[in-house]
Amino acid sequence: MRISIRHEIHQEFAPPARSVIQLLRLRPKDCESQHIAAWNIDVNLDCGIREARDAFGNFVQTLDCEGAVETLTVLVRGEVDTFDTSGVLRGEVERFPADVFLRDTEHTFADVEIRDFARATVKGAKTDLDRPHFLMRALHESMTLAPQEAIATAAQAFERGAGGAEDFAHVFVAAARTVGIPARCVSGYLAPEEPGAEAGAHAWAEVYVDGLGWIGFDPTICLCMHDGHVRVACALDCLGCAPLRASPLAHGLRTISISVKQTQSTNQRQS
Repeated sequence: MRISIRHEIHQEFAPPARSVIQLLRLRPKDCESQHIAAWNIDVNLDCGIREARDAFGNFVQTLDCEGAVETLTVLVRGEVDTFDTSGVLRGEVERFPADVFLRDTEHTFADVEIRDFARATVKGAKTDLDRPHFLMRALHESMTLAPQEAIATAAQAFERGAGGAEDFAHVFVAAARTVGIPARCVSGYLAPEEPGAEAGAHAWAEVYVDGLGWIGFDPTICLCMHDGHVRVACALDCLGCAPLRASPLAHGLRTISISVKQTQSTNQRQS
């Protein structure tokens, strides 16, 4: 599938910011499930942009603007050819052993309710692959997709029973780690089912299964990663792989407009 992406992040600062330092994770990498045909990141101001890799191997752009900044617009445009690998991530260089992703963060800490939910959900699993599938389906049935203004912790989202894609990912990762499954959060894009329809930036999770490796699970749509997903970054939680992390010194109103257009689809999708 060829997916065309236009991702615009427009920010307004009032009063004008004296300086702006931001971390962006907006550049995907090639792997077996995706090939980056074209990708460009533009900024409307004369800013310094440095690109490097973080600890997990993600591309990170550091944006540094000086002077009175009233508006700042980052525009990402690209085209990605995607391929269905049945959710399995291949061709990605892993910098850490899978057990590193059993580590909790503030946003993926599992409280008693999540631990009980996870243990009860996987109780009837017969294989290692059954367990994340059971968790994904149970979570999809337990929570309602309702994007929030701020990303919640796993415990907050599970108690509320609703949240955005990042909240679903946090609960799924917390539940998976509770039952000994290495899991991590992933940021990226999801093409819509209807050609020409708009979607947005997305988040899901990956778990490690012995003998298969890392597999993407998307509890918001109750499907494994397929050729509609464009994978950008991964981390222990969604904050660590977020498209934008702003310096707390830069105050102001930030609005985000995102458009993802699916231009061609030839593959069947399966859970």
